[in-house]
Amino acid sequence: MNVYNFTQILNFVHCEDVSVLSDLQSLIKDCNWAEYFKAPIIQSIILGNVASVDRSELLSTAIAALLAFVQNNFLGPQISYTDVINFPKDVTIAEQITLDGEELNVNTHSPELLYICKCIFEKLIDEAEENASFIERFWYLRYLVIYQRCLEHLTHSLYYRFDRNVDQIAKEFDNVDDRNLKFQAYNEIVQGFVLFRRITKSERWIALLQDLTGIELNVEGALGVRTKYQQNALPQLTLRAKGLETLSLPSSFETHGRVSLPTILKLDDDVRLDKIKFTDEQENSDAQLPSIVQQMVLTKIVFLKYSQPKDKLADEELEPYIKSLLYQHHGPWATRVASLFLNICQEANHKRTVDRSLKQCEELIHLLDSNAVPMSHRLSYVFSATLIPRWTIKSKLGDLMISLGMIKSALDLYLQLQQWEEVIACYNHLELKHKAAEIIQQEISKKPTVTLYCLLGDATDDIQYYQKAWELSKETSARAQRHWGNFYFAKRQYQESILHLQKSIEINCLQENTLLRLGYAALQLEQWEEAAKAYRLYTSLEPYGFESWNNLAKAYIKLGDKKRAHKILQEALKCNFNNWKVWDNYLVVSIDTKNYEDALNAYERLVELSDKFHDPEVLEILVKVISEGAPDANGVSSSRLTKKMVKLLGHACAKNSNNGYLYELSSLLEKDDYLKKAQKLQNAYRGFTLSNSQWSKAPDSCEKIVKLCIQLCESSLRAFLDGKEDAGKLPSLKSQLSSARLTGQGCWKAANTENWEQNAGLIDSLKEIVQKLTDELTNVMNQ
Repeated sequence: MNVYNFTQILNFVHCEDVSVLSDLQSLIKDCNWAEYFKAPIIQSIILGNVASVDRSELLSTAIAALLAFVQNNFLGPQISYTDVINFPKDVTIAEQITLDGEELNVNTHSPELLYICKCIFEKLIDEAEENASFIERFWYLRYLVIYQRCLEHLTHSLYYRFDRNVDQIAKEFDNVDDRNLKFQAYNEIVQGFVLFRRITKSERWIALLQDLTGIELNVEGALGVRTKYQQNALPQLTLRAKGLETLSLPSSFETHGRVSLPTILKLDDDVRLDKIKFTDEQENSDAQLPSIVQQMVLTKIVFLKYSQPKDKLADEELEPYIKSLLYQHHGPWATRVASLFLNICQEANHKRTVDRSLKQCEELIHLLDSNAVPMSHRLSYVFSATLIPRWTIKSKLGDLMISLGMIKSALDLYLQLQQWEEVIACYNHLELKHKAAEIIQQEISKKPTVTLYCLLGDATDDIQYYQKAWELSKETSARAQRHWGNFYFAKRQYQESILHLQKSIEINCLQENTLLRLGYAALQLEQWEEAAKAYRLYTSLEPYGFESWNNLAKAYIKLGDKKRAHKILQEALKCNFNNWKVWDNYLVVSIDTKNYEDALNAYERLVELSDKFHDPEVLEILVKVISEGAPDANGVSSSRLTKKMVKLLGHACAKNSNNGYLYELSSLLEKDDYLKKAQKLQNAYRGFTLSNSQWSKAPDSCEKIVKLCIQLCESSLRAFLDGKEDAGKLPSLKSQLSSARLTGQGCWKAANTENWEQNAGLIDSLKEIVQKLTDELTNVMNQ
C-alpha cells in the first residue's frame, strides 16, 4: 500500500482522488465500520494472533477501530458493534484499558474498539526501537490523545509514550513532502501537549508551526460597538491573520464547500448585539480562512485557554479567536462544533449570554445524536479539532442548569451520566444528603467499582469504603488513595493525608489538585522537602499559578536554597505582577542572594503598589553595598546601580520631605559631589530635628545629631575648598557654607547646654569645624 495515498483518508478531504486502496481500506473511506469488523483479521487481533498479519492491514484495522470509537464517543451518532465483535469471556475490557490506576469514563461507548487499537499499536510500535513508519506513528499519536481524553484524569504513562512518539515523528518531518500533512501533524502535536498540560513544549511547537506556515495570528484593536444603544465606538478586539497570501492554500469552500455547518443561535437580548459591529465595514465582513488555518486558530485558542492565568482579561483575548471561527461560511464540521462548545463555556459566565449558552448546548447535543450530517463530513480534520467527549458536553449542560437554578433537571442529567460527585452536590443542595448514599449503594449492589466505593466514602465519611476501593483495585487505584487522602485533608489530619496523597501521586503523578493538597499539607507540617517536591511537580503541569510558585519558593527558603527560591519567585511574578506579598518575598530573597538590581526593581514595584511602603533596613543594606561597590551574585560591582539607587531615594524623599533618614542615606551615595552631599545632609538634619525637637535632651539622640552636623559642615567645607576657584559655582558654595555654619552654631549651642559627658569630644569637634567655616567665610568676604 502506498501510505501517502492512504493519508488522504486521514482527513476525509478529496477522498475520491485515492485510487490505490484495498477492499478493506475502501470500507474505511466509506465509513462502513460494521462491514469492516466482520473481517477475519478482527478475531485474529482479539486472540493475539497477529504475527502473520501484514503491517498495513494491522494499521488499517487500527484506523477503522479508532474512527469508529471517535464516532461513538465524540461525534455521534452512536452505533453498537457488540453483535459484530466477539470477545472471549475471560477478557475484561475495563481492566485491560485501566492505566496508572485511572479508569475509562463510565460513559465511554464501545471500549472494545479502543482495546483493539491498543493490541495493534503494541505490536506496531516498539518504544525501544525506531521500527515504525511515520504514518504508523502519526496514527499512534492520535490513538494516545483519544485514549487520554476518555480517561478520568491525566496519566503519566500516556504522556511518556506521547512525548517519545513526538520525538520520533519529528525526526521524519524532513522526509515528508506533503505540506498539508505537516501542518496537520504540528497542530495535533501542539494540542496533545496542551492536553497533557505541557505548556513549555506547546509553546515550542506553536513557534515551529508558525515558522512552517509563515502565518501570524494576532489580536488587534478596531473601533466598534457591542450594544444596540451605544453611541460612541470604542476599541474592540478583532483577529488578524497575516501571511496567508504567501501560502496559496485551497479555500475552505474548495475543501469543505459541501459540509453543512451548525450555526450560533441568535442572541435574544434587549441590549447586547449578536456580535461586535465595527466602524470599518471591511471588519464586519468576516475574513474567510482556509480550513487548515481554521485549525491553527483553534489550536491557538486551546493553547491560550490553558497557558494563561484564568481571569476576565484572558477570556476577553479568547473571544475574537472563537468568534472568527463561528462566522466562517465553510470549514471542517468538527472544528465548528469545538468552536461552539468553547463559546458555550465563555458565555456561561455572563448573565446576558448564559441563556443562549444553555440553548446552544442543548442544540449541540441534539446535533450529535442526529443523522443529519454524513459521517465523512464529521470526520474531516477531526483529530485537530480538540475533540470533546459527548459526556463532557452533557455535563456542561448540567452545570448551566445549576447556574440557572434548575437543580432537579441537572440532577436527572447527572444521574444519567453517572456523575456521582455532582449528584451528591445536587442532593446536598436539595437538603437530601441521605439520598446520595442510597443511590450509590444501589449502584454498588449492581456492580461495585472503585469510583463508587470512593464516592460512598465521601458521602458517608466512612474510611472503610476507601479501603474496599483500594482492595478492589488490587492496590493500583490512584483515585482510591486520592479520596482517602482528601478525607483526612478535610479534617486537617495532614500527616495521615500526606501518606495517602503520596501513594496516589506515585501511581499517577499528573494530578494537579492532589499535588496542591499534598504540598499544602507538607507546608503545614513543615516537611519542606515533600512540599518542594509536590509544588515543583505541580508547577510543571500548571505554570501560571503564582501561589504555587510562591509556596515552592517558601519551601526552598526553609531548606536554605535561597538561590533557587530567587528564580522560583521570578516565575511567580510572571503569573501575578501585582501581588505585593510575592514582591516583598522577592525583595528579601534578592537581598539575601546578592541580586541587588532585582532588589531595587522589587522595591520600586512595591512603592508603585503602595505609596506608604517603606523598608529602612533594606534601603540601608542597598545603600551600603552600592556605596562600597560590593560584588553582586555575578561578581559585578554594585556601584553600577548608583544612579538607580539615587533616583529611587529621590522619589522617596520627594514623597517624604521631612524624613531625615532618607536624605542621610542618599548622601552616602554622593561620593564625588560634595555640594550635593552637603545639601542632602542639610535636609537630613532638618528632617531629624523637626521630627524630634527634644533631640538634645537625651545623650544618644544628641550624639547622632551632632555627628550628622559634623558631616554636614565637613562636606560643605570640602565642597567650598574644591570649587571656590569656579566663579560660576561660588555663589551656591558660599550659600551652602553659610547655611552649614548657622546650622553648626545652633547645634553646638543646643548640645553644649546639656553638657552630656559622652558627647564632650564630639561637641568640641563641632565647635572646631564651625570655626573653620567662619574663617573661610570671613576670608571670602574680605577679598
